[in-house]
Amino acid sequence: MHPLRIILAVLVVGFVTAASYISFLLYDRYAALDQAGLWNVTWMFTQAPSEFSRLEHRVSGYAAGLPGVDENEVRLRFDIVVSRLSTLNGREASVFLGQSPLSVATLQELGAALVQVEPMLDDLGEPGKPAEILSVLEPIFPKLARLSVDANTWNSANLNRDRRALFDLQWAFTGVAFGLIGGGCLLVGMLLFHNRLLGRAQDVLRQKEQSLVIQNARFDAALQAMSVGLCLLDHEDTLIVYNARFLELFSLDASRDWEGTHISDALEGHLSGGDIFADTAADGESSDDITILSSRVQHMPNGVVLRVSREKTIEGGWVCTFEDITERQRAQDRVVQMARHDALTGMANRLYFWERTAQALRQNKDAGRGLAVLYLDLDRFKEVNDTLGHQVGDELLRDVAARIMSTVDPRDIVARLGGDEFAILHVSKGDAEESCRRLAARLLTVIGEPYLIFGHEVSVSTSIGIALAFDTDLHPDTLMKNADLALYNVKAEGRAAYRFFSMRMLEDLQHRRNLDIDMRQGIELGQFEVHYQPLVLLKTGKIVAGEALLRWRHPERGLVPPGEFIHIAEETGFINKLGEWVLQRACRDALQWPDDISVSVNLSPMQFRDSNLVKSVAAALVQSGLNPSRLELEITESVLLQKNDANLEALRQLKSLGLTIALDDFGTGYSSLSYLQRFPFDKIKIDQSFVRDVDRWPDSLPILQSIASLGKNLGMKTTAEGVETAAQLEIITNAGFIEAQGYYFSRPVPFTDFVALIEVPETDTASRITAFPRPA
Repeated sequence: MHPLRIILAVLVVGFVTAASYISFLLYDRYAALDQAGLWNVTWMFTQAPSEFSRLEHRVSGYAAGLPGVDENEVRLRFDIVVSRLSTLNGREASVFLGQSPLSVATLQELGAALVQVEPMLDDLGEPGKPAEILSVLEPIFPKLARLSVDANTWNSANLNRDRRALFDLQWAFTGVAFGLIGGGCLLVGMLLFHNRLLGRAQDVLRQKEQSLVIQNARFDAALQAMSVGLCLLDHEDTLIVYNARFLELFSLDASRDWEGTHISDALEGHLSGGDIFADTAADGESSDDITILSSRVQHMPNGVVLRVSREKTIEGGWVCTFEDITERQRAQDRVVQMARHDALTGMANRLYFWERTAQALRQNKDAGRGLAVLYLDLDRFKEVNDTLGHQVGDELLRDVAARIMSTVDPRDIVARLGGDEFAILHVSKGDAEESCRRLAARLLTVIGEPYLIFGHEVSVSTSIGIALAFDTDLHPDTLMKNADLALYNVKAEGRAAYRFFSMRMLEDLQHRRNLDIDMRQGIELGQFEVHYQPLVLLKTGKIVAGEALLRWRHPERGLVPPGEFIHIAEETGFINKLGEWVLQRACRDALQWPDDISVSVNLSPMQFRDSNLVKSVAAALVQSGLNPSRLELEITESVLLQKNDANLEALRQLKSLGLTIALDDFGTGYSSLSYLQRFPFDKIKIDQSFVRDVDRWPDSLPILQSIASLGKNLGMKTTAEGVETAAQLEIITNAGFIEAQGYYFSRPVPFTDFVALIEVPETDTASRITAFPRPA
């Protein structure tokens, strides 16, 4: 028995020892398996915020135009987040989600956000679309972070519970082990089986460890490959993690280990202000916050511009990012520069000039300085463009701008307002008016000197309007308008001079406006009339045509002279409607005259700017039923000075209607003969200035004879205007003119009086002429 007892004791001790050993192994390995399971659940939920953050970063990077970030990269990060959401909704995490309604709601919000964002990714390239996507995603990240924390907490609780369960299992197994002394074979089999499970658990742990190493390597590669600098600080502002871009942006030694270094020590000397700490917090209270980490734009001493942002960590530290926006800032500066400066001359433009004028007026209240605006407009600049081309015109504008800049005081602001218009904001310490006079005189001289441009000698003059800011409460628009009004008066009085604004100019402007309003109402109220002045055939003394002349019978002003309102109609564009009315009325009146008497209608140069001019003339003929051969249109040389080719084409189309084209006021321009060569006029009407003094200046006779001979050789009728005396009539008749008109025959008369003139009996030339009523 003793040996048996010894054997049994040995067996019992062996089985007890084996059971204890197996229990210990089970406890140890199950704890390891439990830890692996804990890591698996925690990993799924902790990866979600990281992957979501990468998605936001790719969207931001795409919006910022970062290299390597394209639509495919953003779509890839989006798909990863979608996949992660699917995993979190899977069976492995269902136990945790089933006990946390808040976590379920977070995943639902994440799913809803992803559903909302997915169609936006198709339009990612549209302006503002990345910002819209980020606004949808932004509220989700804090909730995902909270979800990760809840998952960790839940797993910790499960771990404690499972440990208690394993301890209970330990005691139970020990009891069972003492009862299995007789089942050694079964115990050995169980031992082998559990050893096999242990091997599998070790394989799983080994695979998880390898996966974790790979994930860490990927994270480190991503961190180092980021285009923005990143650093992680603890609660004491000490560097924990940083990437290569962070070191590069701040020119820090990459060979040195900066981990554990205080951020102020690392970045000392890298701030534009030189101070590492901010003076005040955002709310104005005292703070020891680090300036470079404030969420704002930082200008570094080396010229680099950084956009800095930071986020608080759970541990009380900071996650800080530094983005190089130097090129973006330069582009924005260039846009601002372009928005306020003229591209051709580099001067300030109208917007910037207005802003500086407003600023100067505000400052002028206290400074007591003389302030004035000078408006400059180049005279006949359009002729340079039309004759020499826009390239020469642009170069001329640059040269003029340079001369203006060299003439004004450095304190003055010079701007190009557009076209050939310039403006100067002039500041003077002494007599403002006298200072402006001196400046304007210098500008007239300097700008008026010849220019040599691409081998062409170009000469231009300028007109200057000046407005003084005597009223300290003056609005910049008012000051600029006053200068413009003064410039208008210079142009009206002959150009190449300067004028100061006065209230009289404003009154004249108001008078013109009132006259324009009355004129527009007058045509509707039937206040306009058409008078006719006869054109006489000198050979027979017969009236061959009547020139239609507009008259305005105002109920309060009386008979308004055409010289007072025609130029206003031309300035406002009302001349088109007024001219169309005269044309239609003249055609209707001519139908009541004998068929051999024509009607002559003047066309304003402004009417040629209307593309419907030819259609309007054709419509007047059709509506009235007048034979086109009885309509004569008179134009002046200024028509051919404006848009030369276009106006010549319009004249050709008018002549194709079958009517007569006459060149009025012949001899007053410098290019009359060239126009006679370019367009076959039917008639030329010599300006009355040649006829007025012909009886007192015999030398004028050869000129008249030459014009009459020229018209005869070119097959054009010649008409002398302004005949007022019998002596003048005799001279133009002997010179060879075909027709004549003037007060000697008749003033312009109403329609009924003109009809009476037509009905004067026809005898010989002399009696016919003497039969006309003489002017009083």
